[in-house]
Amino acid sequence: MVTVVFDGFQMFDLAGPADVFATANLLAREGGYRVEVTAVRAGAVPAQNGIVTLAETAIGEVAGPIDTLLVVGGLSVPEHLDDRELIGGVARLAAGARRVASVCNGSFLLAEAGLLGGRRATTHWLVAGELADRYPDVEVDADPIYIRDGHVWTSAGVSSGVDLALALVADDHGHRLARNVARGLVV
Repeated sequence: MVTVVFDGFQMFDLAGPADVFATANLLAREGGYRVEVTAVRAGAVPAQNGIVTLAETAIGEVAGPIDTLLVVGGLSVPEHLDDRELIGGVARLAAGARRVASVCNGSFLLAEAGLLGGRRATTHWLVAGELADRYPDVEVDADPIYIRDGHVWTSAGVSSGVDLALALVADDHGHRLARNVARGLVV
């Protein structure tokens, strides 16, 4: 799994799903998930809350194949929609991924990369209208916690990233493991 972050990202968009996958690894008998964090440049990436995470690799250096590409969100997403290196990197990685997902308004980055055109998607309810206005070829539905449209998954808000990750685990390993992960995390 490759997770894309950027300056000012929402830490819970990264940490919530990462903890779901780490717990699945603990409970599953057959290996599991490895979360690789990437950004435009490798190194320290500050989250919106001031906590710094380490991007192991630069987005241009990530090589496939990729099982899951997960793009996080955050209040700074609008500042990154014109970042051609980030958007191009997301598009390139998505082309080699089995599935693509976003948390919260990370859906804007997927849409900007051309990955949501003709698809049904969700995002945080506060910005759903903006997503629909900016990308009229996306069928935006702000009500569901997450939406799967083919190999593309989007989630509604920060904590719904945990629900999305549980759904991905269920898709990979069945509902029993996902339920046990949810019970373990008390979510």
